Amino acid sequence: MKFTNNIIGQLKEKESYIRNEVYRIFKNAIKDGVIYSKDTYKEVFVEILPEVPIMIGERRTKRADLVVYAQQFSEVKPRLVIETKQRALDQPGKSFANFSKKTKSYAEKLDAWHYVVYDGYYWFQFSRLEPYLIKGLTVEPEFQLSEEFAKTILLTVAEISYTSERRYFKQLDKYSLADKGFVKRKILPSLAKSFDPSKWNELLIRWETTIIT
Repeated sequence: MKFTNNIIGQLKEKESYIRNEVYRIFKNAIKDGVIYSKDTYKEVFVEILPEVPIMIGERRTKRADLVVYAQQFSEVKPRLVIETKQRALDQPGKSFANFSKKTKSYAEKLDAWHYVVYDGYYWFQFSRLEPYLIKGLTVEPEFQLSEEFAKTILLTVAEISYTSERRYFKQLDKYSLADKGFVKRKILPSLAKSFDPSKWNELLIRWETTIIT
């Protein structure tokens, strides 16, 4: 029994398990209906697709793990790119920095303004605009990863794109970032340097007041 439990635990740490769980939860949330409406603006989240092909250069094709689409007026657009990864206990900052750069490039190719890097524990949500990192959360598949969480994430993307209100954004505080000291020391510096080596310290200071609070 102990051996079986160990095998199950190891499999749940794999990237494929994490990606499948995120896909399942977000798919169910979208199927149930996720609509943001403010004044005359309306955004309806319509689909999440796995393994979306992205052209890199003339001949290379990469695939984004998950892409969420929404209808704005009469047009369906990519709104959120989600890349999943296995949790790296050795050099976690470098791992997140590499995945963040890759996911940002996917978001730019798809013209999606928001993207996420998730390792089954830390959920880092970014915008393509400075200061880039807008939210750090702790989300475990068996506990916090739920349809309610998925809906709040999507409504947050719509809200911060359209208005200065932060009603849905504040609801994410219930998924407060754990191990803040570890994140501050071991992850955020590498992330900041991956965006702009010339002003990474400025970014880090901003993140410490918005993410580590």
